[in-house]
Amino acid sequence: MGDEHLPAKIPVANVWVGEREAKAVYDVVKSGWLSMGCKVEEFERDFGKYTGAKEAVAVNNGTSALHVALLALDIKADDEVVLPSLTFISTANVVLYQNAVPILAECDPKTYNITPKEIERRITKKTKAIIVVDMNGMPVDYDEVLRIAEKHSLPLIADSAESLGATYKNKKIGSVAPIHCFSFFPNKNITTGEGGMITCEDDKLAEKMRMIRHQGQDYRYHHVILGYNYRMTELQAAMGIVQLKKIEKVLRRKEKIAQRYNQAFESTKNIRPPFVPEYVTRHAWYMYAVSVGNKDREAIVKKLGKKGIETRLSFPPIHAQPLYKKLFNYKEDSFPITYEAWKKLIDIPIWAGLKKKEQDRVISALIDSCEK
Repeated sequence: MGDEHLPAKIPVANVWVGEREAKAVYDVVKSGWLSMGCKVEEFERDFGKYTGAKEAVAVNNGTSALHVALLALDIKADDEVVLPSLTFISTANVVLYQNAVPILAECDPKTYNITPKEIERRITKKTKAIIVVDMNGMPVDYDEVLRIAEKHSLPLIADSAESLGATYKNKKIGSVAPIHCFSFFPNKNITTGEGGMITCEDDKLAEKMRMIRHQGQDYRYHHVILGYNYRMTELQAAMGIVQLKKIEKVLRRKEKIAQRYNQAFESTKNIRPPFVPEYVTRHAWYMYAVSVGNKDREAIVKKLGKKGIETRLSFPPIHAQPLYKKLFNYKEDSFPITYEAWKKLIDIPIWAGLKKKEQDRVISALIDSCEK
């Protein structure tokens, strides 16, 4: 049997770019100025305006954004940073970059976000910062987290790589926490190929971040602190400027898909749609993660694959990663709530260009794989 008999593949995520992005990048190439310059500044201004943030600092990727934030806060060796186990590896890795200690915490099994109580119970005298993650594009309970951070006089970093466009109690993510870090990887709501952004409300902190990303310079060839080469290029920024103009259309399209999925799965026995608490006034729908309960997740994924539906099993918890097992002696049951929640999760396709017929295929295939 040839490949022509196989169903067309529906990817779990896909970019939404076109001629406008291509023209913007081409214009930069023709200009002859490719490294960080006026386009980066324009992207920063646009991004700050969109999120409502006072300051926006562009970098070369989301991991760099997190690292710059820790560097700006002077996180040092042996300092402890509280963060969730259920997140992408970079959230914890940047702490190791500083020879600091990532203190992992459990997630809420309904929202998959770190809980305020979990944060507070892991704070010690050595804790120097808190990192929260807006999993799958859904904001954490920021009021409660900020209350704890203020109570213990700790800086709060929001890893908002997945939540651009989301709102917490009608306030845009990017201007809720003191520091937010974003990613523009191709599966995000806007992309620059690679790229990242940090937003904050402290202009002095923002200036320090700008020096850190640019070899520690306060002006050309005058290096006053240890810095890195984390600059965004003009090519990335030009694409980002165009992409940011599309963000509301992307969000509206993904919201409609999520609504269709919610309606289709709400009456099923084995498929649990994402739970969205009341404080989330807009979900960014980076991913649409269903929980399949006690069903065989791997068998479901295999069935979906045969029907041409690409899926993802979410990020394996940090404590289950080989590196962190080796460094900290973790076992799968070290964080049982997180591990059990993750074992049931499947990310299904949700992206702006996903057609209705493709959505129908996803719905039909998932119900057929889980309910029969």
